[in-house]
Amino acid sequence: MKFIVFTGVGVGILYFVYQRQSEAYHQECILKGISSEDCSLVSKVYNDFVHSDLFYLFMVIFLFTLSNVSRAMRWRMMLKPIGINARFFPAFNSIMLGYFANLGLPRVGEFVRAGALAKKENVKFDKVMGTIVLDRIIDVISLLIVFVVTIVISSGKLLDFIKDNGDISNKIMSIINNPVYWFIGVFLLLAVFFILKSNKFKESFIGKKIFSFIQGILTGIKSIKSIDKPVIFIFHSVFIWVMYFMMNYVGFKAFGPTSQLGLDAAIVVFTFGSLGMVIPSPGGMGTYHFLVIEALKLFNVNGSDGFSYANIIFFSIQIFGIIFFGILALIMLNIYTKNKKIIG
Repeated sequence: MKFIVFTGVGVGILYFVYQRQSEAYHQECILKGISSEDCSLVSKVYNDFVHSDLFYLFMVIFLFTLSNVSRAMRWRMMLKPIGINARFFPAFNSIMLGYFANLGLPRVGEFVRAGALAKKENVKFDKVMGTIVLDRIIDVISLLIVFVVTIVISSGKLLDFIKDNGDISNKIMSIINNPVYWFIGVFLLLAVFFILKSNKFKESFIGKKIFSFIQGILTGIKSIKSIDKPVIFIFHSVFIWVMYFMMNYVGFKAFGPTSQLGLDAAIVVFTFGSLGMVIPSPGGMGTYHFLVIEALKLFNVNGSDGFSYANIIFFSIQIFGIIFFGILALIMLNIYTKNKKIIG
């Protein structure tokens, strides 16, 4: 059901974006005197993809790989304080398998990632999951820093977009200020609180399992206090996001209409695209396209070219990056498993 819902959301948003850009592209064709038979947005995207600079597209995939090499090394640093000496390749392959799983069902990749490493290294799942929660917390903090930096560097373009799209912000605020959502949220929190405080629940089989799992999660999160070589840890945290940014900047060079855009455009598109990937849809499908197109419009790139660029980068990373490395990781993780008792 989750797969159907999230995939439906992604496909629905992508279809909405396509329809809107297709109509705009047809209007553009009319102005240029091009017949409707020769004016297909799908054909345009295909031709733009085929005529993209393959060198720069391979560089995008290479930078994506480097970011995940760094993420694997940072993850190993988080695992070490809780007694898990994970090897590099199982950690890297688990990360890639997690991305692969997210294409089918958003957010399930984190559990797949934890389960894959726990099985491969014969360690407890809950402690591994705790370090992934920590990993995601650091990513959220990093994204907030990037957002602030973007506001400063973009000369107000990000704030202008928010002002020009007041309907979006109004919808968000209407959801936030809706008392029904607040009532449901508070009710659920109180229900969970009283259930967890109940001695009867604590002593039950399910209760013991849940509290053991929570304890493992907390242990994993607390690992940050005992990380060895914090300077290297910070370096990896910065390097990961620098590579994400460079993927956009290098990606511009692969496509004619964006090849002349500079660093200021790259960081705005990067920030918008990152927000699109955060919204739950398979691999950011639809949401990524919509926000990247809107970001490129701020730099005078028309919607149809923005749609082509978004698809070129999206499918290059998803198909040639995540799917390829995901399948390879699945094979590598199943070659053999350590034969020893579970640690921790």
